[in-house]
Amino acid sequence: MPALLEPLYAVMDATLGIFFHLTPKESTGYMVGIFIVSALVSLLITLVTARVVDQKKMRRAKEKMKELQERMRKAQKAKNTKEMTKINREMMEIQREMMGDAFKPMFYTIIPIFLVFSWLRYTVPPDVTVVTLPFELPKYGTTLGWFGWYILSSFAVSPLLKKLLNIEGP
Repeated sequence: MPALLEPLYAVMDATLGIFFHLTPKESTGYMVGIFIVSALVSLLITLVTARVVDQKKMRRAKEKMKELQERMRKAQKAKNTKEMTKINREMMEIQREMMGDAFKPMFYTIIPIFLVFSWLRYTVPPDVTVVTLPFELPKYGTTLGWFGWYILSSFAVSPLLKKLLNIEGP
């Protein structure tokens, strides 16, 4: 571990590390701890998104996209290629703006996320199976380490947080 990160890891051990010891079984502790850390990082990202992305603008853009998609379906039925091209141009412009807004939160969250990933890589032994799945993932099998479980947990928690906090995400 780089000496520069030792003090930071010590703080993270003292604050986030407690989540790894909520159960008596080590593997279950890793599972619960990584889930909680994933949920906290997802909450951070969601709150930053709420602050730096104009939610009204995002809602208007999504409504406009729905309207354009309906117009596109009608133009396709009518085989009106001129109208389809015009609508496609409008949709591309809205998507470009939405993508620009999607990157704004990343400027604030990328370093904390890298630090959490680095700390997890340092904290959780690489050979630990954190979760055994009841099904098989192609190329990965039925077991997940810390990173796979983190991603799966994040996919489950992020949309829920956005819904609860009424946050529009790009």
